[in-house]
Amino acid sequence: MNEPSVYIDALMSTYAPATSPEEATHWFSTDEVYDAIRRLDPSTEISKTDVFEGMQSAGFRFQPRPGTQGIDFKWMLKLK
Repeated sequence: MNEPSVYIDALMSTYAPATSPEEATHWFSTDEVYDAIRRLDPSTEISKTDVFEGMQSAGFRFQPRPGTQGIDFKWMLKLK
């Protein structure tokens, strides 16, 4: 696994893991987090799996937004 911690740490300078949907101020998909990392550092060899595992390890929760239909899972974040 490539090390996503430097990118997750940068994300956590603005956001913290939300513990509930009511606490979440932002919802991002793994693809959105991955794409943001690639825009910041196009040369990184990080994978979407690395992003998923890094977010999970950092304490972020992954679930569908309340009230949505389907299985569109996103990470719950809260603005610091």
